[in-house]
Amino acid sequence: MSGTEKEIEDEDLPMPHVKKSGLSHLEKGIERGGQRIRTALHGISRSNPSKDYEVLVPEGSDGYRLPQKPTVSDYILHPYRGFKHFAGQLVANFGWKFCTMIVCNYLAVKGLLLSAMGLVRLSYCKKTLGIDGAACQTVAAISSTPWAIKGAIGVVSDAYPLLGYHKSSYIILLSVVGTFAFFLLASLSIRSPMVAAALFFLANFQIATADLLCEGKYASLMQAKPQTGSSMVSLVWGCFQLGSLVAALIVGPIADNFDPQIIFWLCIPLAASIILPTSLGFLQDQKVAPEKRGVDWSLLKKHPYIISYCMIMALAALGNGLIDTLYFDSHLLQLIYSLFCMLLLSVLAFLWLPPMLAKCNFYMFLSSVLYVNIGGAQDFWFTADEQCVPGGPAFDYTYYNTYTWVVGACTGWVGIVLFQATMSGWTFRKLFWVTTLLQIVASAFDLLIIARWNKSINVSDKVFYMFGDAVIGPAVGMFAAMPALVLTSKLVPKGLESTVYALLAGFQNFGGVVSSQIGIYAIQYAGIKTTAPCNFDNLNTLVLVCHCLLPLIAVPLTFLLIPNKLMTDNILDEQQERSDPEDECIELTTAHLSFGANVDESSTTDKPMQEPARRQ
Repeated sequence: MSGTEKEIEDEDLPMPHVKKSGLSHLEKGIERGGQRIRTALHGISRSNPSKDYEVLVPEGSDGYRLPQKPTVSDYILHPYRGFKHFAGQLVANFGWKFCTMIVCNYLAVKGLLLSAMGLVRLSYCKKTLGIDGAACQTVAAISSTPWAIKGAIGVVSDAYPLLGYHKSSYIILLSVVGTFAFFLLASLSIRSPMVAAALFFLANFQIATADLLCEGKYASLMQAKPQTGSSMVSLVWGCFQLGSLVAALIVGPIADNFDPQIIFWLCIPLAASIILPTSLGFLQDQKVAPEKRGVDWSLLKKHPYIISYCMIMALAALGNGLIDTLYFDSHLLQLIYSLFCMLLLSVLAFLWLPPMLAKCNFYMFLSSVLYVNIGGAQDFWFTADEQCVPGGPAFDYTYYNTYTWVVGACTGWVGIVLFQATMSGWTFRKLFWVTTLLQIVASAFDLLIIARWNKSINVSDKVFYMFGDAVIGPAVGMFAAMPALVLTSKLVPKGLESTVYALLAGFQNFGGVVSSQIGIYAIQYAGIKTTAPCNFDNLNTLVLVCHCLLPLIAVPLTFLLIPNKLMTDNILDEQQERSDPEDECIELTTAHLSFGANVDESSTTDKPMQEPARRQ
């Protein structure tokens, strides 16, 4: 017997040969259960890096494999056994409580809840609020603000333990606020887009905070147990995708047949679902000793540049949301403010961030800005009735939100496989060139449908859109996200990974906000009217400029901002780039930058209120 096995036997499990008089049936049952547990744990080693829970890591557990001579039943049961093995590993390594917390957050909150918010936005704007496309896009810009302040949320939670906890108290407080916001959205007859936008802001604040702090926790646990590999990330991604799929299947039919406001009643229990497991300590968030509570000024003083940048970016994003709310129809003022903030943050990035990191992040920020978001015009055109767009597609919400999302989800996964199989050995510059051109090709299908060219070849709008933008768009989104994620991971300074990831997430999400503000003004400037009397005469020109011509500017910028290196190469010079302007770095336990959660405006994890698998 190995020393590890003996340690497990001696310390953790009841000894079956011990005899005690007067054992109750319950005690005997526990004793027999201990015998079975000890047998099942044969060959399992233990490591306990944290006092929060016990971590068990099966030896050589790369995944469940078929027997050497599999039978038909082995093949039939293989998915079940593989999932059981995967779930068993997760529980053994992270504990069932923490796994429950992760499932609750990424299935119910970020999966179902966030996706439902994004999917219902279009129908809610048209059927309930009765506003036009530009106003609907302004609502989305306001509500997505919390995703641009992730860095500041992380700084505040790390520097000040609210009620003694760095994470749990913030999640509970904002979950109560988010739940109340959904209650108001469901129960009140809201007709003001500003009020609706403010409530959506609070709801997104809850989701963004829970996402950030849960990511920070599971990231630290994964670092403590590197042999667990990507199992926790797989759980997170799988829960999110499942939740998004269920939301898409529900929202479309309800929006077509009922008042979209009904969906917010379904959102209330989803928003509140995370409160109970967090209150019961499932997040494994340690309580800070009373003498150590209060603002941790030493933490803030050690890294003033990064923290200042996070806070300035948060103020800029909050200011943008405030101006959008107070001056809801002043789209020129909104545009001027967002462009000023873009200039300020870009200059500060080059002053306060390592040079290579600043260049690459600026490129990815500009890529988001240059692909101008005009969804307020496009979404309304695709779903307009016969009176507004005679002979138009007139897509219902079940098709536009549900069917296209399911197809887009599948092609998004195909995009990941194709990327890994054919592009993983390319240079970063070449990858960004190709993804930009593919984005333009995907947008070309919009041009063809709007010009009604598909009708000249007798192809219906639904077929052409389904096998055009709905298929190509998500795959292209994955192509664009993967090199950006890899490049960012190679540029993060050592010792500051989580903080910089959160900072860059906020900066690139703010790029999406700027893109929306430019698009809102462009819609107004083009004279497009999405409500009666409708006018979409210049929509094709707008799509051509915003989605085909402007993105091309990013191609020559790669020569200035992107290193001409393979994805497999090291980019940072060990001595030069890994030290930032402040020499010693600290690691704030914020969160990873997430790409691919296309829920709100475009992608898959950090962007909030737009239909999944849709253009931005």
